[in-house]
Amino acid sequence: MKHAYLIMAHGNWKILKILLMLLDDEKNDIYLHVDSKSKMPDEIKNVLKKSKFIKIKAIKCYWADFTQVKVTINLLKAAVNAEEQYSYYHLLSGVDLPIKSNKERYDYFESSGKEFIGIVPKEVYYSVRRVQYYHILLHNTIYRKSYLLKGIDRILEYIQKVAGINRLKDNNWKIIDGWTWFSITDDFCRYVLDKERLIYKIFSYSIASDELFIQTLIYNSPYYEKIYDKTDLKKGSMRHIDWERGKPYIWGQEEGDFENLMRSPFMFARKFDEKYFEIVEQIYEEIDRRNRECIVKN
Repeated sequence: MKHAYLIMAHGNWKILKILLMLLDDEKNDIYLHVDSKSKMPDEIKNVLKKSKFIKIKAIKCYWADFTQVKVTINLLKAAVNAEEQYSYYHLLSGVDLPIKSNKERYDYFESSGKEFIGIVPKEVYYSVRRVQYYHILLHNTIYRKSYLLKGIDRILEYIQKVAGINRLKDNNWKIIDGWTWFSITDDFCRYVLDKERLIYKIFSYSIASDELFIQTLIYNSPYYEKIYDKTDLKKGSMRHIDWERGKPYIWGQEEGDFENLMRSPFMFARKFDEKYFEIVEQIYEEIDRRNRECIVKN
């Protein structure tokens, strides 16, 4: 079976172009959402020669807002409703890159059958309060950098707490945190989509629900035991993301970053930026070489 790559992009078009070029393969189909606040250059989609390409209807996305979840669900639905049947669905941002060849990644996921989700395997109040109360100010481009809006949000949260508002009172789910980006099987993907109405009910007007909804769903389901690794976010998601040197760290700023990524056991890496494009070019040359070698061998 083929794999579906679900990509959320809003800029850094040179990196998105490299990402698409490295994913281009008969066994990969590409589903792309471009934030409606952005405009992707038309020529980027033309780099795909082997993968089927579907660009889904654009909506405006905001940092930490439920719109991120909406796009994820829309991408999953587009892939599930396609004529193809996929064994895996990989959610990536437009500033991610594969750090293994197409064959290496395909063989790895196909042989595992696991769910690759970065998860914090316990409930903490920081996660609960993001869902328990209504957060109505996130649908705003300035929220991320506005101390005023964040302060007002905390005041409104306190008022709701005093008033006894609890959006979770009729649901006994544990609210679980983790990383947004995942690789999931067709079975779990369909389970998620079956819960769409519940996802909207519980996670709309919550803070950074894109880091909560998949983790919460799988934690409170029979699929929890299928998570590849519940103790390590990198292993659990198979994504090399460095939160110690940045929020997250942008690869290419320090000597040895390229070698570090090429030695990595993980399948994908983030985050990249056009300001440090040299490492992007290095990764392209190496992974493209591996992709071409695999074609020759087959």
